[in-house]
Amino acid sequence: MPIYKFGYIIRQRREELGYTQEDLAEGICSVPTLSRIENGERLPTKDHFEMLLQRLGFSESILYNYVDEHTLFLHKLKFKIRQAIILEHFEEAQSLLGNYKRKMDPESHLEQQFVLLNGLLASPLSYTVEGRLAQFEAAIRLTCPNYNNEDSVPRILSYEEIIILNNIAGCYQSMHDFQKAIHILSLIKKHYENGMINPEEILRTQPLILYNLSKCLGLAARYEECIETCNLGIRIARETGRCSFLERMLYNKAWSLTKRNQPGDMEQAKESVKLALYMAVAMGNQTSAEHYKRFIERTFPQSGLL
Repeated sequence: MPIYKFGYIIRQRREELGYTQEDLAEGICSVPTLSRIENGERLPTKDHFEMLLQRLGFSESILYNYVDEHTLFLHKLKFKIRQAIILEHFEEAQSLLGNYKRKMDPESHLEQQFVLLNGLLASPLSYTVEGRLAQFEAAIRLTCPNYNNEDSVPRILSYEEIIILNNIAGCYQSMHDFQKAIHILSLIKKHYENGMINPEEILRTQPLILYNLSKCLGLAARYEECIETCNLGIRIARETGRCSFLERMLYNKAWSLTKRNQPGDMEQAKESVKLALYMAVAMGNQTSAEHYKRFIERTFPQSGLL
């Protein structure tokens, strides 16, 4: 493909989303380098091109039109690794990661980041919480070299960067530092609201972020904010049909309503946990269903819900 088409794709999408060159280039390349790429004066490296497309929220399928057979093989392998981790098939994920490491470019920061992140996700019992936090921070610095705390993240985030920051927040939650976890997750939420994350990327990651934010707000006894976040997540799930975290959001809302315990809260909580239980049963999620049943027995013993 002619060089100018690479640059045209990047510049057109950047301008559509209202990003500056400084926003997009942060942690990837210099602004003059990005300018030359957009103007068709130079061809981006594979790493730069892939990272720029990720930041701009392109689906991975667009890469298939512009990459060689080896890169296409690696992208298909990435998909298999992510799916194995989602399904908690950790041994399979580790085996696939071993294959990926043998095939990847060892000098690529993007591929190093993918391996470090997914190696941690595929080994949930490895390291202490503090050790995992250090590893996730090392992963984010591969593409955000200026990262030194939760405030120094790029204005535009890729899928991998969002997942890493979510896991950094999860480490802080496990350490009972709820305020730091809330700060990081709220920062990502603000990115969504300010249009700094592409709409395609929002659909992939927003339910996860809102669920974890609601959980941390509840644990921090910030019940009003937790309920508001749950209501937002529930509304988005209904509008988009993305229901992967709807059940847990309904439960978090019920739990926080019982803690706030204002007039009408207990009735709302009863309705919310009932819906969560029905969804868990319908989806065959027995562990969650039993958890919700215990909550109902403890909180609404005479409700007749069970």
